[in-house]
Amino acid sequence: MDRIGVLSSLSHHCAARIDALAAHLSENDIEHVESFIQGCENLDQGEIDLFIAPSNLVWDSKEILSNKGLSIVAALQRNHPFHVLVSSDDPWHLKADAIILCDEKIIQRQLLRRRGKIPRRLDIRNYSEFDLDSNSGEDLRKAQQMINEGEIDGFVIPRGCYSLAGLNERRHAMLPDAEEMAGMRFVPAPFVDLMLVLARQGFHPHIIQSWTNNEAKNAWLVTKAILERTPLEFHDRIGIHYRQRNVGPILEEAERVKDLFVLETLHDPEGEVDDLLRYEIIVETINEDGTMTTGIERVGPVDKLYVDIHFMMNDWNSILERMPLSEEE
Repeated sequence: MDRIGVLSSLSHHCAARIDALAAHLSENDIEHVESFIQGCENLDQGEIDLFIAPSNLVWDSKEILSNKGLSIVAALQRNHPFHVLVSSDDPWHLKADAIILCDEKIIQRQLLRRRGKIPRRLDIRNYSEFDLDSNSGEDLRKAQQMINEGEIDGFVIPRGCYSLAGLNERRHAMLPDAEEMAGMRFVPAPFVDLMLVLARQGFHPHIIQSWTNNEAKNAWLVTKAILERTPLEFHDRIGIHYRQRNVGPILEEAERVKDLFVLETLHDPEGEVDDLLRYEIIVETINEDGTMTTGIERVGPVDKLYVDIHFMMNDWNSILERMPLSEEE
């Protein structure tokens, strides 16, 4: 029987995800920890056997894992790897000068983006400007009341926060598929809805494969590789999308929207298509006023992911060298 420590936040509610996996974990001892450092210490000292934690905290505290000899062995399935706009208006019908609360720089810029040279005229603020914390359910309920009272027009949160905070205002998914978003595309901020399983060195991941998810683990590895090889000044202003799909749905979608890049990628020189599981990666960054977007996309067999990501990052850094930053940045 493994003893599992769980650390939750509103945006990465690991406890709720573990509750949903109760059928797989009925024989495990589950306990909640108060901080990331405490969870790592409990794991290091053998008080727990596994530690489930939000991926953003793992990324920010990599040195702790290294010092204690801990490793990331798995990840939990992602249910909603995107943000939502809580507002009576959808993202493409927000009025000019609408006041929107959003702490993610990449999403701020995606909201400002539009086709052509003229950016959208939205008034995007940080939560702190209204003395609110986006990781507090109570504060999100206050923000919802501010919409009802006309003080703001909307706010952006990870999809998982919406139900956990008890919100009931209209919400609008911010998805990376431009076709679904009527021409707008929101490549997710790194780490959204990504929760990791940590263990001491020597732990065998196959022991827990019945309740962990390989696609989510690959999403972590891809995000980690991208951030490790992207200059630090871009880290808070890049979007990263990763998912895995069977080739059939990808091919149907590419044919429907006439995506020649994907169609050429899926077919071999003889014009044949295999049935291998495919990965999709989108990485993008946007300048401050939303008038310039640069990015890179890859589609390929999952079994070639680790080789492909190496070459993709070479191309990505070449692109970034030509991406100008404003004086403020």
